[in-house]
Amino acid sequence: MQEDQDIRYFVHPDERFNVRAVLIVTHAGQVLVTPRTQGGKQRFVVPGGAVKFGETGEAAARREALEELGLALATLNLTGLIEAFFTLNETAYHQLLMVYQSEVDQATFEQLANLDMSALDLPAGTTLVWQPAATVATGILPKALGQCLTPGTFHHLVDRRGTAIK
Repeated sequence: MQEDQDIRYFVHPDERFNVRAVLIVTHAGQVLVTPRTQGGKQRFVVPGGAVKFGETGEAAARREALEELGLALATLNLTGLIEAFFTLNETAYHQLLMVYQSEVDQATFEQLANLDMSALDLPAGTTLVWQPAATVATGILPKALGQCLTPGTFHHLVDRRGTAIK
């Protein structure tokens, strides 16, 4: 949903540009994801959202963590910049995704496993589950995010995946 000051706009009626911050939240080899089905296959998306004008990517990631997960994350590691190109509902998208990773402790892992979803800024029906990183890497969207699941080397990736999920 478009909010005030989001860096999301239409270039043309059927072309949209977005700047997003996404969160890879991990614990003991697992990643927090929202499972989706696309073309009969299990896919995964991670928390995140639009960067606001004048906001840094890290500040946006921290804001999204608070809004979508109820978390004030102590550490965030920038693990990638992804240029994603895809089509959704006959609109062509060009997104810049700043990817941040945070490894959480056992208490936070358990808190995230038992979230009161009604208290968070997420679409109705959203589920968050922990999945093994190896499973997530093969089905994450955009696909390039699979290379940013653990901290370490910074990745600059281009993802021309075609059609996105709803």
